[in-house]
Amino acid sequence: MTAQKTSWIDRIDRALDKGDRFLDRFRKAPRRRLEVVPHPPPSPDPFSPQTVDGPSTPLEKPLGDEGLPAQIYGRRTCDKSALTMNLFREASLVPRMIDLDDPDNREFEPRLIRETKRYDTPYVYVRGTYIGGFEEVAKLAKSGQLAKS
Repeated sequence: MTAQKTSWIDRIDRALDKGDRFLDRFRKAPRRRLEVVPHPPPSPDPFSPQTVDGPSTPLEKPLGDEGLPAQIYGRRTCDKSALTMNLFREASLVPRMIDLDDPDNREFEPRLIRETKRYDTPYVYVRGTYIGGFEEVAKLAKSGQLAKS
């Protein structure tokens, strides 16, 4: 039975191939046929350390600006980002808010996650130095060190 089934499948396959080659005469460009299926290239190991090519890669500008008293990378819809802004305003500091939902600023989030090793917003920089998120700013505000920054 298996030989009959194989024979039957081979006949159908040959008939379909013959019909396809006949239709190639009327197509603008004949179909490309793969006689041998190529193997895909090996994918890089995501856990191996990334190699940097020295001077050929451009240097990234630091995320924190030393000229600003505070920078907050967050979302306008995030409650913790709003509370962090209020803590800075209570300490008489005017922070610069960078909205990560803005299409112009979307490239910052993967870099922030990579450099800070955390996923939740806000990301707070004081005088160019990363200090943490809302919890860290709240601790500084409670101890009075935020006003001294």
